[in-house]
Amino acid sequence: MDAKQIVIGFAESMNGLMEILIQENELIQSRKYADLKSLQSRKIQLAKGYEEAQRQVESDLEVLNALDENERTDLRKLYKRFRDVLAQNMLSLRGAHDATDRIVKLIIDAVKEQRGVKTAPSAFGRRGNGYAAYSNPQSASIAFCADS
Repeated sequence: MDAKQIVIGFAESMNGLMEILIQENELIQSRKYADLKSLQSRKIQLAKGYEEAQRQVESDLEVLNALDENERTDLRKLYKRFRDVLAQNMLSLRGAHDATDRIVKLIIDAVKEQRGVKTAPSAFGRRGNGYAAYSNPQSASIAFCADS
């Protein structure tokens, strides 16, 4: 494959993936989560295509020398737009995930409260220092040595 074709394939893979990411962002913002499923297989396919195209460019950066200055500028602009869309997509997905997580936790807390279930302290709390880190304070005994 000649150098120009490699770069064109890279640009086309970015454009295709950007199109899907923009659609996904719109569905997330409009809270049409059920419609996301139909995009996933195409998104995965385009992401693999992008990864392969990127690998081809990275394996021989000399292919970029086949571009004139205007084409390089266009490629830089396309890549910047791609990164912006990708960042927006990651933020949208993270926001939707966090919102869903909060709702699930609220439901769990409400069910626990309704059933009278007490929540155990978190295992991820502050760790003890020194001897307390290795023993249970309720079962710890104090030994006194009179020989010293």
